[in-house]
Amino acid sequence: MVQNSEPGKKNFLKPKENTPKHGELFFDFEGEVAEPQITETGIPFKSKSISIVSSSYLVNDQTYFFGKKSAYFSGRRNQIHLSVSGNSLFGTHPDPFTITIPIWMGEQGAGSVILDRTVFVKGKKYGISLELNESKPTLYVNNLLQKTDGRTTSFILESPVKIKRKSWEVISLYFDTLNHRYVLYQNGIETAEYENHQADTIGFGFPENDSTPLVLGKSFYGNLDGFHIHKGEPEIEYTKFEAVRYDDETKTGFMEGNTALSPVLETKYSNSSLTKIHWNVEQPKDTMLELYFRGSNQKFVDSNTNLLWTRIKSLEKELPKNKFKYYQWKLWFRPDPMGKTVPNVQTLSFEYTEQTPPDLPTRFRLDENLKTGQPLCFLWNSNHEKEVQNGGGYIIHYGLLPNRMLGSVFVKKDKMGGLAKIDGNEENSSFQNKRFCITEETLVQNIYIPEGELGGDEFRPLADQVDTSRKEKKGLLFQPGLTYYFRISAYNRYLNEWDSKDQRSPLSPPISFSFPKEVSHQK
Repeated sequence: MVQNSEPGKKNFLKPKENTPKHGELFFDFEGEVAEPQITETGIPFKSKSISIVSSSYLVNDQTYFFGKKSAYFSGRRNQIHLSVSGNSLFGTHPDPFTITIPIWMGEQGAGSVILDRTVFVKGKKYGISLELNESKPTLYVNNLLQKTDGRTTSFILESPVKIKRKSWEVISLYFDTLNHRYVLYQNGIETAEYENHQADTIGFGFPENDSTPLVLGKSFYGNLDGFHIHKGEPEIEYTKFEAVRYDDETKTGFMEGNTALSPVLETKYSNSSLTKIHWNVEQPKDTMLELYFRGSNQKFVDSNTNLLWTRIKSLEKELPKNKFKYYQWKLWFRPDPMGKTVPNVQTLSFEYTEQTPPDLPTRFRLDENLKTGQPLCFLWNSNHEKEVQNGGGYIIHYGLLPNRMLGSVFVKKDKMGGLAKIDGNEENSSFQNKRFCITEETLVQNIYIPEGELGGDEFRPLADQVDTSRKEKKGLLFQPGLTYYFRISAYNRYLNEWDSKDQRSPLSPPISFSFPKEVSHQK
């Protein structure tokens, strides 16, 4: 998958092109004129025993088969000369090999010499020449078939199919030097063939010690791109992008496609909800483009296989319902079956609603009507968030210093004797006067909570507090003669220690209360 750009367009995502990865030579024409072997990645294709002697063409970024550039040739003024004498495919006994050239024929290109390596020895012409005669590809093979008596013979591959103007057409030449079969393909379809099974035909090869260069674009008007030389049979699926493959034995078709995977992204707060997706895409006929999404409140990595992907069927409806802080998207691109066009994504964005933590409770204060020997009662204004009012609650923290809390009160006994969250809805409470009173019994209830007492989903937000409480000691009971500081926080129903610790408010400013020495056990 590559991020690409074109003139007049912003960056966009599209599948990687089906460029050759192996061979003797590949010209992508993405570099400077002197370096036609530079590929789309910016790295030169490592040619094998083939070097550039000279290179002259015009860079064209308006039409191309691979990458973002092609080479424009204007007759004999533009040519690329290649030294191939040190390469075995152009020697006296070459292995089977293929030459492939995608071409874009201009208005004057109907009679052209696209590729040539010919030499005259003692008045006799040797070599190969690929030409266009009235727009029909023709391969001349001159005196390269070797006979037992030392003679050499020639043959011609002439296609009856014309090359279309101003359209990319792929010509492939296959030299099966072992079976003496030579084939010309156009766009993966065989259009001309020559076979020689005569008993006196013993080989195929270029003249010995021949230093003649291979000339690309010798006399051609038009664009060339993706020039490829490699051993073996031609890649019949020599297409700009992956083409459909068919297994005749199993009667099944196959297209792998390409994927683009985002990094794991993060929202500011946990428990976010996906609400809408925006994208701007181009999807040519018979191509496919799928979008997948996954998210979690717990951090995950790209390689996570347990967190499942959800295919997005609509950009607004039936979106994934799970809450998340971390999320990731994946795109799957599939070219058309012939490998000519692909979808691309120009923009992609996600709208989501974040679950912000509650505001800190306001006007946290002591009840002004405190009496000696009575419970210590607190008042505060109710939080407005519905997630606090429905399923959330409050925690009262206390300690011996304003900024160091030692314990917390987060549950109470309900009328049935069970534990319940602190909601401030005690007798004589109101929206602006939430109320809760603490006694020594309340502290004991919060310090010594039996194992599993708060195991239900209702108390999941308080699991962190429970774990802490089991470690607390009797010293957290209020002691006479000491000043205690109290602070309050609110939490919503999404709070839990594993992945949503942010769903609690900051602590309120501290208030204090000093317990008289005489009110409890004196020695």
